Amino acid sequence: MNDGSDPQGPSQPVPLWTGPSRTPAAPRAQAPGELPAPAPAPAGSAPRNVTALLVRLHQEGYSGTVSVSGAPGGTIHLRNGLISAIETPGTPSVESALLKSGRIGDEGWASALAATQDVAGLGAALVGQGLVGETELEVLCTATIYEGAFAMALTRPDGWEVGAPAQTVLAGHPAQPQSVAEETARRLAFVTARWGSPGELARTRLRPSVTAERAAGRLAPRHTALLALANGRRTPRDLAFFLGRGLFAVMVDLIRMDELKLVQWEGDRRPAGRPSTAPRVPGAGATTGGSGAAPPPAGSLPRRVPGPRPQWAPGVKPGAAPTSPGGATGPEHPRHR
Repeated sequence: MNDGSDPQGPSQPVPLWTGPSRTPAAPRAQAPGELPAPAPAPAGSAPRNVTALLVRLHQEGYSGTVSVSGAPGGTIHLRNGLISAIETPGTPSVESALLKSGRIGDEGWASALAATQDVAGLGAALVGQGLVGETELEVLCTATIYEGAFAMALTRPDGWEVGAPAQTVLAGHPAQPQSVAEETARRLAFVTARWGSPGELARTRLRPSVTAERAAGRLAPRHTALLALANGRRTPRDLAFFLGRGLFAVMVDLIRMDELKLVQWEGDRRPAGRPSTAPRVPGAGATTGGSGAAPPPAGSLPRRVPGPRPQWAPGVKPGAAPTSPGGATGPEHPRHR
């Protein structure tokens, strides 16, 4: 998992999750039906970052949690060395996504919690009570793993602590740490190439532009929902929580909307030196042809004028939402951009 950008640093991704390790938490008594308590932290040299720690714990088949301190920080849930859930204040968790979207009500969630017998049984309780489908829940769990890793990668952590298993909704098919690391790197690279610093984008406030007002009624529902909530005081992270959507998925939509000039950033904050990828708009008095270019001066030789380049991710039809591992919206291979 690659780190995003330092708040004051360059927009290029840097090695993820570097920070000092902390003393592992003391194991507590194991409850009936609970996953085995974690063993003491591996002996030897301390891992250089969270990714290295996760790879080591994966090799040992470790079950427990890794609590990462910082802003936003978060908790990584491991089962047999695989990442089964990530919870962070940087992006909605499975609980937030289900409740904010209205898929499950507060009473239903409380009922599932009351019926849970062990730390790994919450998902089974949700499905068993008919509150959510098994496949739907699995897709959501997988998506939040990758979304959580991306959100945590936007800043450097202060440290981490290995602890006992904790109750949450776990994915039935956990992800390997290396797979999550590679996908996080692709997402960071995509945002950096198309907008600039991922960390800067996450905390920049925005509002609808004049162009968006003229395009009302002709936008995709998810774009309309974002514009309805963007009021000049909310950031992409705020919008993600309001809608119960992943932070990266929201960022991808906002980047596309920015290229279509549908949003206005606070104080027109834009990364300096970033080349424009928005469609060309003819100036006043220009004659618009098939390519949107003005005719050549009189007496000059004819010139071939290339048509406009597609503004969407490679391999994705215009108007379709690209997808990437984990079920979240985004390009599959932004590194080829």
